[in-house]
Amino acid sequence: MKKIISFFLILFAAGNLSFAQLYETSFNAGNPVVLLDTINVFVGDQFDIKDKLSDWSSNFADINYSLGVFLEKNDDGNGNISFVQNIGGFEYKRSDLSYFRSTVVSLKSDVITGVNPGDYDVIISASINSPGTYYFVGVIKGRSEHGGYFEDAGYWVVNCAISAQNRMANTLQLKDTYYFGETAALDFSILGSGMDQLSNYYFRIFNSGKEIYSGIGAFINLNVITQNPAMVNKSFRVEGFYGGRIINFFNPSIPGTDSTVWDFKLLPPEKFEVVTNWFTEGEFNNLGKDDIIDALDMRDTKNRQFKFMYFSASDKGAIISKPEFNDLLITSIPPDFLLNSNDYTTYDKDIWKVIEINVNTKFLNNISDKGTKKIVLTIRFTTQFGERKSLTYVGYVF
Repeated sequence: MKKIISFFLILFAAGNLSFAQLYETSFNAGNPVVLLDTINVFVGDQFDIKDKLSDWSSNFADINYSLGVFLEKNDDGNGNISFVQNIGGFEYKRSDLSYFRSTVVSLKSDVITGVNPGDYDVIISASINSPGTYYFVGVIKGRSEHGGYFEDAGYWVVNCAISAQNRMANTLQLKDTYYFGETAALDFSILGSGMDQLSNYYFRIFNSGKEIYSGIGAFINLNVITQNPAMVNKSFRVEGFYGGRIINFFNPSIPGTDSTVWDFKLLPPEKFEVVTNWFTEGEFNNLGKDDIIDALDMRDTKNRQFKFMYFSASDKGAIISKPEFNDLLITSIPPDFLLNSNDYTTYDKDIWKVIEINVNTKFLNNISDKGTKKIVLTIRFTTQFGERKSLTYVGYVF
C-alpha cells in the first residue's frame, strides 16, 4: 500500500480492541480505502497475498500493521465504504505479531525487508474452509523514514469456491478475437455434483454495457454474433451463471482460478479477393510496351465474370464469406459496350459471389475482323460492412 496522510473512522470500537478484531470498520472519501486486487481461490487451498510497503520507517517497530477479514462490504457509491462481520485477522505492533483466530480462515504472516530502507513486503498466507466472498482489509499506521506520521488502508477481494464443483466439463473456450463468418461456441458447464441442473445455467451477452442476447443453458452458439455483419468491429462480454452467480472455476492455463466471464471482439474479414481475366487499372497502367496482352473473347462466359470473396485465416483453417453488392452500379467506356446501362447478373458459385456482365452483341459485331476494342469497366457497390468499393478494370475485347 502507498502511504497517504489520512485518518480513518472505526465504528463499534470498544476498549483496546485491535482493528483486526473490530466487527465493523468504515472509510469515506476523505479517509479512503483502496481496492488492491481480486483473487479467486478454492476451498482449502493455500494462497498468498503480498502487500508491498514503501518509504516507511527503517525500523519496523515504528509501524503498526493490522489485517481483518470481513464477510460483507457496503458501498454507497460516494466513497463511503464499510466492512462488516469480522471473522479473524492479525496485527503487527512494535514488531510483535498477534493472531486473532477464526474457524473459517487460517492466517499466517511474515515480513521481508526490502533492498531500500523503509521498504517491506508483508506476506499473508491464508486458506479458507468455506465458499463465499471475503474482504481482507489492511490498515497501516506509523512513521515514514522522514519522521512524519501516516495512515493508509487497502483491501483485497477473495472469491472462494468449492474445487470439486468448479472444473470445466470441456475445453471449449472463447478467443479474444473472431473474424466475421467464423464459427464460435462456448460450453461453460461444470463437472461435479451440485451444478448438474441444466436449467440453473444461463448466460448474458453485452455490447457497450447493453444486454443484446441471453438464454438458458451452458451452451452458447455465438454464430448469431460472428455471422452477423452488423456486429463487425464491436466488442462483447459474455457472462455465464449458475443459480444466479458467476462461476469461479479451475483453469490449468493460468494461476489460481478463472471465472465465467469472457471478452471478445468481432473483426471484419482479413482480405477481399477478386478473380477475373480482366486487368485492374493499376496492372494495365504498369504494362510495358513489350508485354503481350491477351484479348478477351466475350463469347466465353469466364471472360464476362468477376468473382468475389472474403478470406480470413484462423487456427482452424480458412474462413470464407461472400460480399453483398448493395447499390451495385456498373459502367463502361464506351458506354454502349454493355447491353443496357448497368446491365449484369449476380449469382453464387462455389465459394464465390459472381458478377457476370451482359454485353451488347451489336457493339461486338461492329468490331472489325481480327480487331479488338479497349474497354474500361467500373464496378461500384457497398458491402454488408458499409464499405464502399470502386473497382476499375481494363481489357481488350472482341
